[in-house]
Amino acid sequence: MSTITTQQVSQLQTICSGKFRDREERLEAISEMVGFHIESIKDLSEMQAGELIYFFNTGKPIDHSAWGFFDKRNSQHKTVLSLCHTLGWVQEDKPEFVDLHRLGGFLKSDKSPVKMPLKDMSRVQLSKLIFALQNIVKTTFKN
Repeated sequence: MSTITTQQVSQLQTICSGKFRDREERLEAISEMVGFHIESIKDLSEMQAGELIYFFNTGKPIDHSAWGFFDKRNSQHKTVLSLCHTLGWVQEDKPEFVDLHRLGGFLKSDKSPVKMPLKDMSRVQLSKLIFALQNIVKTTFKN
């Protein structure tokens, strides 16, 4: 996945300067929109930056849910969903359901070992994703 361009950084900073009080508020809002935590606008990919610029210019929301759609009969998909529950990636109003926007945002991010919709992944690709999510769980709950 290609990184954000200099032009996109400039566009986002210009757009966001009038919308948010400070850098921290801007990064928090953008993190929520893309579905994962960012430390800097430069953490975004070119595609993510393009989606944000489009959103800020049109007002149409970014939705990553389609990338998280799963097959309930696929045992590897069930494992992914279980790991999402363990990580707390659930809907606020319905915690029994995985937050597909958050999962989809992760799948689009550079943190995902496979950048494609869950339903399009092969068994090998799903194994890589499961391994990555298991490592996130280990890191998150390490004591």
